[in-house]
Parts: sequence; C-alpha cells; structure tokens
Amino acid sequence: MGLLLFEGAAGTGKTTRALAAARDHVQEDPLDEDQRVLGLTKHHGSRRRMEAALKGPQGIGRSVDCLTLDSFAWHLVRRWRSLARDLGIVVREGDFQATSSAAGRLLQEREVGPWVARKYPLLVVDEMQDCKGGEVDLLANLAPHLACICAADAFQDLSGDRDNPAISWAESVGEVERLGFNYRTRRQGLLAAADALREGRRVESDRDTGFEVVSAPRAPAGGGRVSWRLLVWSKYKETAVISATAAGRSPFVTDLLRWVGDNKAKGKNTSTAGPFSVPWESREADLCDRLRSALDLPDDPQSRVSCADLVVAARNAKAQDVGNWARKQQTVGGRSTLSAGEVAEQLERIVHRRRAFGPRRLGRCFALTVHQAKNREFDSVIVLWPMTIRSDIEQQRRLLYNAVTRARHQALVVVEDPKRNRLEGPLFAGRSE
Repeated sequence: MGLLLFEGAAGTGKTTRALAAARDHVQEDPLDEDQRVLGLTKHHGSRRRMEAALKGPQGIGRSVDCLTLDSFAWHLVRRWRSLARDLGIVVREGDFQATSSAAGRLLQEREVGPWVARKYPLLVVDEMQDCKGGEVDLLANLAPHLACICAADAFQDLSGDRDNPAISWAESVGEVERLGFNYRTRRQGLLAAADALREGRRVESDRDTGFEVVSAPRAPAGGGRVSWRLLVWSKYKETAVISATAAGRSPFVTDLLRWVGDNKAKGKNTSTAGPFSVPWESREADLCDRLRSALDLPDDPQSRVSCADLVVAARNAKAQDVGNWARKQQTVGGRSTLSAGEVAEQLERIVHRRRAFGPRRLGRCFALTVHQAKNREFDSVIVLWPMTIRSDIEQQRRLLYNAVTRARHQALVVVEDPKRNRLEGPLFAGRSE
C-alpha cells in the first residue's frame, strides 16, 4: 500500500501518467478473480475519459469501476446503512457533501475500509484538486487500506482557494512526482499564455503562435471576430465557445452569440463569414425542467401521480427510462400512485445518468461555461470574457487559465471592453489590484 501523486499544469499528462502507473501496478500485483480497480473523480467528464483509458487497449481491461466521488460515497452509505443508523448518521440522497462526510465517517470503522479494499485493492483518483470537505476525509480514511494513485493541479481549483486541502493531505502522506512537459499542445502562444496566467504576468497576444486577445466595445464587434474564426477554423473537428458566465447571465455573451447566429460578418472583396449556430450545452437543471414540463408533472411535491398515467406520458415524451421506472413501481413495488416529489427526485437521477453515460450531440461548434469545459479538451477555443465577472483577480486568472488550456491548436479571447482599457487591467497586464 501507499500513495503516489502526479502533480502538474494542464496538459502535462497527469492523468496519463496516473493511468500508466495503475497499469504497471496491476501487472506487478495482478488482481484476483473477484477484484477490480476503483477510479474516482469529481466530474463526469474526467470519469468518462478515465473509464475509456482504463478499459482501452493500453489500459487495465474490463476489471474497472469508474465512479464520481458522490456516487461512490452514496453506494458506501447505502451498503452500510445499518451501521450508519447505529452511528446516528442520517443523509438524504442528493446532499453530496453530507453523503461524503458520512462515507468518510463510516470508513473510520474497522470493518468498512478492509471491506472496500477486498474488492478494490487499487484506487485511482483524477482531478483531486476539486475534492473539498468530506470528500477529502473520504479519501484520507480510504487510502490507508489500499494502494492509491492520484493526479491533481492546485491552480485548476476554480474555487480560488490558495491552499488546497486535498493536495496538502496527499503531499503529507505520499510520494509526489511533479510534471512539467506539456503534451496537449506545442503552440508557443498557448504555452506562454498559460504560464503568464499561472504566474500573474502580462498575457501576450500573438495570433501566429496560437493565442490572441481582442477587445470588443459591443457584441456585434465581438460577433464579427468570432464568425471569422469559426470560418477559418472550420477544418477542425470542434470549436468550443467558452463563456466565463452562465447562459443568460451576461447581455454581452447573449447578444454576441445571437449576432453570430443571425448575421454574416463582412470582409474584403465581398467575402462573408456566417451565420453560425452556436447552441449552449444544457445544464442538468434545465434538462430536468424540460422533462418535468413534458410529463406535465404537478408543482406540488405532495400531489399524487398515477403510475399508469406516468407510463403513458413518458411514452409520449419519448422518455423510455422514465416509463421503465414507473412501470417497475407498478409491477415490482405494487404501487398505483407516486408523489410528485418522488417522481421529481427520480427525474434528477435519470437526467444525471443520461448526462454521465449518454452520447453528446452538439455538433462542431457549441457554447459552454468554464465549469462545464473543465477537464475536457478541444481543437480550438473561443473564450468570451464579459464585464459581469464578479470574482477576484486570483479566481479570474484560474477561470481564464482553465478556459485557454482546453485548446490543442489555438485560442481566441474576446473581451467586452466598451472603454477600451480592460486589456491594461490587472488580469491581462499582470499587475495586482
């Protein structure tokens, strides 16, 4: 047993090195027939990539379970619910921090940790910097029972905390290997911009080297820039338009994307670019609201809903997974009605599973937030940086860093700048406030 932490900037291959170390570990100490490797991460994007890599040709094989920390914590609490009850632990599904804290407390009991280790002798944790509070306790109480391989970068913690508790704990109990070479890109502009943001220096703009920052006094001006980049970059598989604010929060972002979708940007010699459709990647809450509306679910959580009616409504809404669940409540549970609140909770779980395991169908160009883009990578990136960002300079640097470092080939940052002075502000000029 022991802990190995791979630590490095975005693109330095932390996850790749962690997975290679896991493969080497299994080759040196093969799994028993009933044992598996446990992969944990905070977000579903990194969970999907970890699962594909571990189960792929260069991975470990099929003996892998990759879960989010929330899912694993809930599984542990449910499995040991009698013990939890004896300890006075009561948690509700969906209360993620309470569930993680409860799982960490259960792992302090002498029978729980060894029980996990019997099935999972090896733990792989990706993007560990995102672990907070009870999640750190969960890992700290689990690690003594099995071999643990982790990957993390404190600067990619978007909370803005200068001290990262998960990394501090891992560094105090395990071996650390720090990585420096960037495998995601060799474009000098992207590398220089990433280094400048991490170090608080001036961010230099140079389109020829892969990174450019432009100011836009109004949305149409920014929209023209975006349209021309989408045309020039059309040879690439996908371009992500990453906004520093959520959909609908910034008039600049909303108006810019609408302009790109409705207008042609004019160039020299009557040439034009666009219009281009840039759909937003949906949030789980939005998908839940749409599904509730399609099923005509009552707002009052105490209202009763007929199982038979719900099956019909799910069929009409083409929501087979909802219909299967409602039918199971009838045939297996012997229930004729359900509360609207219970149905709503189940819809949240169904949408969560769809997002976690279903395919993505957004096309070549789409918009998403920095938090949605986290742990992913794209051929090209366009970052929209409006005036409405309320975080401090430290957190802004991390937000912009995480957006820019998603790019493999090139990135454009469009800054809302009505007074044409933001590029000389502390974020881009490298001065402190």
